[in-house]
Amino acid sequence: MQNPTDNVCIRCGKPRIVTKTWKESTKGGVITHTTTTCPDPDCQKIIDRQFAAQKEKREAIEKGKQQRIQASKIKKNSQN
Repeated sequence: MQNPTDNVCIRCGKPRIVTKTWKESTKGGVITHTTTTCPDPDCQKIIDRQFAAQKEKREAIEKGKQQRIQASKIKKNSQN
């Protein structure tokens, strides 16, 4: 397990709090997942909004990539 000083808030620098831990079995062994949050609720809300914006941006980029691949396949097939 991580030392609390290793897991600090990316925004305010306070040590993060473990809110949820669960284990998942895989073919290769057991994976332990841990969810942490900032002890300052206002700071955590800001971080959650930032991560949501980043996720939306990644999804938009991926969607554009898939559309370009699909358009390329259609163009390639129509040329044959």
